[in-house]
Amino acid sequence: MRRDLERRGHRFVSNCDSELIAVYIADAIDQGEELEGAMRRSIDVIDGVFTYLVATSDQLGMAKDVMSAKPMVLYESDEFVGLASEEVAIRSIFPHEIDTWDPYQGEVKVWAA
Repeated sequence: MRRDLERRGHRFVSNCDSELIAVYIADAIDQGEELEGAMRRSIDVIDGVFTYLVATSDQLGMAKDVMSAKPMVLYESDEFVGLASEEVAIRSIFPHEIDTWDPYQGEVKVWAA
């Protein structure tokens, strides 16, 4: 995938998987794909174990691979979306009890800003 993106003119500054995912999503958006569609497609085409977040100027997205091995905890209300690798990180900012959950295998969610 990296070689294909490089052939299309993208340059990488590291060998980090996170950079590959960022370039992949940016490339898909540059080609006119919506963020949610690009993230859903990434579940099928990226080989590996991953959970990632993407923030654009007007959206926040979360994707979790089908093996679901990487941690992700989610809290969502009408006013707030919280994502973290550990539940304690989200719970620590609220003075009251909240319900969090682990996204499903292969799940993609996108929120508008």
